[in-house]
Amino acid sequence: MKFLYPEFLFGFFTLAIPIIIHLFNFRKSKKIYFSSTRFLRNIKKSTNQKLKVKHYLILFSRLLFLAFLVLAFAQPYLPGTDKNPRTESVYIYLDNSFSMSNKVEGNLSGLDLGVDFVSKILELYPTNTTYRFVTNEFAPSSNTLKSKVEIEELLTELKFSNISRTLPEAYARLQSPTLQQTRKAKDVFIISDFQKSTAGSLEQLQIDSLDQIFISPILFEATKNVFIDSIYLANPFLVTNGKNQLSVEVKNSGFEDAVDLPIRLFINEIQTASSTLNIPAGGSGKFGFDISYNLKDVNKCRINFEDYPVTFDNDFYFVLKLENKISIMEIKKGEVVSPIEQVYGNANLFSFTSQSASNIDYSLIQQFDLVIINGLQSVDNSLALELNNYIEQNGSLLIIPDENPDINSYGALLPAISLIRNDTSRVKLSVPDLADPFYENVFEAVNERIEMPEALPVLSWRGQQMDLLKLRNNLSFLSGFRRNGTIFIMAAPLVEEYSNFDRHALFVPVMYRLAAMSKRSFEKPYYNINDALINLKLDGLQKRDIFSLVNDRIELIPDQRIRANELILELPKHTLNPGFYNLNLNEEARAALAFNLDKAESYLQQIPPSEYGAFFSGFDNATLFEVNDADNFSNEVKKNKFGVPLWKYAIILALLFLLAEVLLIRFL
Repeated sequence: MKFLYPEFLFGFFTLAIPIIIHLFNFRKSKKIYFSSTRFLRNIKKSTNQKLKVKHYLILFSRLLFLAFLVLAFAQPYLPGTDKNPRTESVYIYLDNSFSMSNKVEGNLSGLDLGVDFVSKILELYPTNTTYRFVTNEFAPSSNTLKSKVEIEELLTELKFSNISRTLPEAYARLQSPTLQQTRKAKDVFIISDFQKSTAGSLEQLQIDSLDQIFISPILFEATKNVFIDSIYLANPFLVTNGKNQLSVEVKNSGFEDAVDLPIRLFINEIQTASSTLNIPAGGSGKFGFDISYNLKDVNKCRINFEDYPVTFDNDFYFVLKLENKISIMEIKKGEVVSPIEQVYGNANLFSFTSQSASNIDYSLIQQFDLVIINGLQSVDNSLALELNNYIEQNGSLLIIPDENPDINSYGALLPAISLIRNDTSRVKLSVPDLADPFYENVFEAVNERIEMPEALPVLSWRGQQMDLLKLRNNLSFLSGFRRNGTIFIMAAPLVEEYSNFDRHALFVPVMYRLAAMSKRSFEKPYYNINDALINLKLDGLQKRDIFSLVNDRIELIPDQRIRANELILELPKHTLNPGFYNLNLNEEARAALAFNLDKAESYLQQIPPSEYGAFFSGFDNATLFEVNDADNFSNEVKKNKFGVPLWKYAIILALLFLLAEVLLIRFL
């Protein structure tokens, strides 16, 4: 036990006063005469004994009253375990990510409880204490020390943040050398929900030995949370009046089953479909919405469901665009109309260009979604170099060989593939595997006894390919190879002597599917707010163009740069909110973009207290508070930081002994 004001202990000398009064009673005795004292002797003896006991009890009560009164003024306390009892600076990190909207008790959210914790911290420290307050935004205001009043004002303005931070990131921000101050010991409070998906690795925390660390986890009640994990189109190429289905994958990261959860699809703010979901705790489910035929060129879509109490991820935003024509370039050796030109002759779907190999404009190649090398005996070095660059830029290339192909020149386009000249006889193709994703929604069914086309292959290959069509001798007829882009290669020329594939009913759907897979769309249906950069392909870009992101409430001008026909935006994630934004140039909308929160926030599982308790137990300057209300938190901080004050108990005991003295004098 220690004393806050030990000089008051000299007050114990006052204990001599009641002792002196007791020993030297200066009251004068008064004699009373009786005619006979024979009957009073026994009574006098008994009375003197009672008075003596009474006087001792009164003396004892007075001494204890004075002793505890002196102790109350000296303010005794049991010292805490904090090694920085006189710190002048307090650093606080409060996690305000959307996962903190989960409920801890009743209608109290995790963020509300965190704000209460911070308020209690401000009450505990002296008024001259300075504070550094950091939230997930890492706002410029966190770079300076602030007073208690300034922190209270910041708390009134605190909102949920779109940004997730790992605990090592948050602690590093607290320690960042942005403050011009000498290196002193300080108290650091970390208030977070310790979410598994966003907390990061605790082992990366570089704890300063001069700091006293207080860990304050926010512990949630068990609950459910349903969110959209991903969406995709069954046919990635959305065309007017085309049959398509939107597939949605939903997950339940909570601890309760989601039963009969209504879910709705809105297209351009008109509800077009609805369904109900049953998803077990910790499980997932898939379902589909048929896409209507009356779509606009640009469609702002939203999936909504009512999932309480965690509601921040109840809306999922995305944009569906009716694709522009697929641009296809054919490079051939003659001027004869080829089967390729015939199959891609639909001007409503395709923008087709055919060029002779002897007269190629190399500058145009990068503009096409699919480039087809058709019937070239060899590929010269300049063309091979340009095509390789095109593939590195996510282009798609289809190689249809000549009757007598130059293996070496073709090998320049396929460096990781072993090409072999094939001299086998004519053989039929096998029935395609409809389970292959390539054929999804292409055929409803294929008769196993259908008459398949024939081919006399001139090439075969070995490598990590995806076989789209095979011959009955188990050799590949049409395969795809992934690099940054995709290379498709056919085993036989499209001439009558080597193949009748181009005259078969299978030819058109396969070639259409190849074209659809090759569509280079730089606009995703949705983006993550936490994405650092997004790339958009726009026509007619000028170096001096300044684009802005605009919705109904705000206009943002992000950092940006233009490279050829590509716009690169650095997302202003501190101010960006989930929803739709128009990408404007001179007040004209050039694109529609959809943004969603990082789905890592939707995984509500927390690191078990035993796990981070075991980690922080290895640091003698770290203290873990496992409390879930503000009053208990305040008491724990007091006990650890300032010790346990005992002066209140001393006052109570002093008053009790004063009362005992009064009762002894009155009734004994």
